[in-house]
Amino acid sequence: MLSQFSFDYFFWIVALGTMVLGFTSGLIGTSLVLEKQSQLGDAIGHAVYPGVIITFMLFQTRNTAILLVGAVVFGLIAFSIIQLIRRYTDFPYESILALVLSAFFSLGLLLYNVVQRNPQFQTVNFAGLNNYIMGQAAFLMWSDVRLIIIVSVIVVAVFMLLYPKIKLYLFDSIFAQTIGINSQWISHLLLLMCLLVIAVGLQAVGAKLISSMLVAPAIAAQQWTQSYGKMLGLAGVFGMVAAFIGTLLSTAISNIATGPMIVVVLTAIALLSLVFGTKGILADKLYTSHKEVSR
Repeated sequence: MLSQFSFDYFFWIVALGTMVLGFTSGLIGTSLVLEKQSQLGDAIGHAVYPGVIITFMLFQTRNTAILLVGAVVFGLIAFSIIQLIRRYTDFPYESILALVLSAFFSLGLLLYNVVQRNPQFQTVNFAGLNNYIMGQAAFLMWSDVRLIIIVSVIVVAVFMLLYPKIKLYLFDSIFAQTIGINSQWISHLLLLMCLLVIAVGLQAVGAKLISSMLVAPAIAAQQWTQSYGKMLGLAGVFGMVAAFIGTLLSTAISNIATGPMIVVVLTAIALLSLVFGTKGILADKLYTSHKEVSR
């Protein structure tokens, strides 16, 4: 009975953390999809990893809140470098993202190797640092989940508070500028919120997969509605449902990692939505066929 209670307790701790993360990621990820910046999320997701390692090297602690600060700082540095290269060169945007992604992530792996081999860090528990690459949601502690909840509440509250301005910026940034909305400020705020979600989700999903948590729910939601408000709600629900199902399946099936399983479920939801959604492939074909018959 006690072991069953313990199993249930730890399952719900992990499920709560991933579900909150899934909801917030889906909500914030809509801005990346609508701005056609999905690849930026992937680049920054990889770029924050060296920030985690450097923060660990400086403070020699695995406190999630402290490592989160380092991750956000390096995410901002990566974004700034992307913008500078984009401004002063003619390189294709996709090439710039790929360059920054690979450079920062390689730096993170190199620094992790330094930590492994340096006697100075042998007295500190660094074993869990590699979990930030692929994620290890099954080992989330209540302190980690609490941080996810705190960051998510702040991000969602700010997003909803500024919802009218954000909506106007996403759909008509020029008009937003003419009526006094600072589009650049909104853009930077959305970036910061994405960074916070990426940083807080690293331990659960990992640097390699966190962008999927942002993009897949939004892509799925986009296939069901033209309303931005409904898209937000659907993206959050899809992210939350996928997180719960992924956590449940990874618990029920031995040797299955939670983070990748969540992303697999999210991908399945996105693919099904692309086919069966009211704006999906089948709906488009049916509409085209009906139009031809009407003629």
